[in-house]
Amino acid sequence: MLPAEPKTRMLVRRKGPENMHNIDLEGKVAIVTGGGGGMGGAMSLALASHGASVCAADVNRDAADKIADEAHKTTNSGTILPIAFDVTDFDDCARVVEVTRKELGPVNVLVNNAGVGMQTINENYMNEPAKFWLADLDRWQRMMDINFKGPFMMAKLVAESMVEQGWGRIINVTTSLDTMIRHNYSPYGQSKAALESGTATWAKDLEGSGVSVNVLVPGGPTNTGFIPESAPFDRDKLVQPEVMTGPVVWLASDRSDGITNSRFVASNWDASLDPDEAARAVCAPAAWPDAGTQAVWPGAN
Repeated sequence: MLPAEPKTRMLVRRKGPENMHNIDLEGKVAIVTGGGGGMGGAMSLALASHGASVCAADVNRDAADKIADEAHKTTNSGTILPIAFDVTDFDDCARVVEVTRKELGPVNVLVNNAGVGMQTINENYMNEPAKFWLADLDRWQRMMDINFKGPFMMAKLVAESMVEQGWGRIINVTTSLDTMIRHNYSPYGQSKAALESGTATWAKDLEGSGVSVNVLVPGGPTNTGFIPESAPFDRDKLVQPEVMTGPVVWLASDRSDGITNSRFVASNWDASLDPDEAARAVCAPAAWPDAGTQAVWPGAN
């Protein structure tokens, strides 16, 4: 486990494009894993800027502190609590939930964003094929633990209390279908496919409880540490982390009541529209239920 001394930072409201539709998250408590940078940092700032109390939980304490400092200087009315933790350690996950409840209140929103990319399997994967049989077993297992087991453990820790509250949001960051089955992308693709499938299953288990489970994806290669600096890309042309902010705020709000077992593509979000309309335009069923044949269960007609 990673030790952490929580520090709470108060934020000051700032007007901006994201506030134009007046989505108010005051009173909501959110945990964003991997909340110290990249997409997680952008989502932590956005949720706090709309009034939520946010725990930015990250393996890198300096990154979590930095996002809290940035929020204090530049954004809105909420609270941000930086915590260092290891998403693969159940006791550490439980500590994050416990500290968040103690410092901020009952958890209403969980954003499962923490993850690692193919460079953890092969640092030069863009130039050297990462064939599945060449993967180091320990690295393979750690990727699966971070990208799928971690989100499962975090969801497990908050789901029951959300059901008791009668309201909650679990938002899982997965990837596009073509990335899940892309050559030389094992086990990254499989780890995200597992989380996509988990989203659909958890949503069905929670049906009628007031707790929703949805997927939010950037919609393409994103300008984060997942893309090595040596990659042959113009980083300005990559999907930018801030595309996640509009949909995550909407998903965390009361305006998404009743929407579950769905996936949202952030890069297609049109911020000029009313958020409800923008959400409808980028929403589809999670886990592509019509992509294959249905298994025949015994006794089925």
